[in-house]
This record gives sequence, C-alpha cells and structure tokens, in this order.
Amino acid sequence: MVGHTPRGDRLISDTIEEDLRSLEEMTAELSKKANRLRDSRDRYHQQAAVLAEKRNRLQQKARELSSEAQIYRSKRDECNLAAREAKQKRQEFNDLAAEIKSRGGMGDAGDARSKAQEHHQTVVKMSAEGQANHEKMCQLMDEASKLRDEAQVCHEQFLDCKAAADSEHQKFVEILKRIDELKNNLPD
Repeated sequence: MVGHTPRGDRLISDTIEEDLRSLEEMTAELSKKANRLRDSRDRYHQQAAVLAEKRNRLQQKARELSSEAQIYRSKRDECNLAAREAKQKRQEFNDLAAEIKSRGGMGDAGDARSKAQEHHQTVVKMSAEGQANHEKMCQLMDEASKLRDEAQVCHEQFLDCKAAADSEHQKFVEILKRIDELKNNLPD
C-alpha cells in the first residue's frame, strides 16, 4: 500500500496540525495583547512628556517671579534705608530745634523745625514706597509659591505616569518572551 498513510500516522499529523493552529492562535492573541500594552505604555510616556513640559514651564515662571520679587525686595530695602536715614536727620533737626528753644531762642528754631519737617516728609514717602515694594514682593512670592506647588503636583503625576509606563513595558516584555518561547516550540 504505497502512498497510503496509516491511520495512526494521520492522527499524529492531524494532532500536530491542531497543535500548530493552537500555537499560532495563542501567538496571535499574545501579539494583540502585546500591542495593547505597547500602546498603553506609549500613551503613559506621552502623558508623562506633557506633564514634564507643563512642570518645567511652571517652574520657569516661578523662577521669573522670584527674580522679580528680589528686585522689589532690593527696592524695599533701599526705601527702608532712606527712611531710617531721614528719621535720623529728622531727629537731629528736632533735637536742634529743642536745644535752640531751651537756650531761649538763640538761633533759628523755625529753620530747624522746617528741615525736620522736610525729613519727616521723606520718611513718610520712603515708608510708603517701601511698603508698596514689600506688598508687590509678597504678591510675587505668593504667586511663585503657588506655581511651584502646581509644578510639584505635575511632577508627582509625571512620576506616576512613568511608573505606569514602566509597568506596562515590563508586561509587554514578558509577553514578547512568551511569544518567542511559543515560536521556538513550533516545528520547522
């Protein structure tokens, strides 16, 4: 019986074909799962990139506001110094006016009082400018602080996305290994 395949050989051949189809179906299913995981991983990476960009913009803006606040701090400090110096001069002229008065008016007490008043106006002006600069500095520092807080939230979300992407990638790699193992078990 040449050309005739014994019944047992046909069963083995059929079994091999069924196993082969089963392995191919398993490989195809795993490939689909691997693609879903890769897509998920890539979406997490994309989200992480968006969050990193937003975080960096917020941090840059916070740095700019902090730099601007330092300018107002310097202006405030200059005003405070000018106010202290004017207070000192005011006190000197008030003391001079009091001394002139105590000596029975020998000298021009009115001129001393007038100069004390000029220095008082400088104290008032410098104090007001110093306070305005202080308030602007505080406003800018508060804005910068809020931006840094917002940037920190973005950074934490960025880290979560990176961790999720790493997890998806690890699962993806494991499935690729399983696919390779299945392909290595297929008959040639």
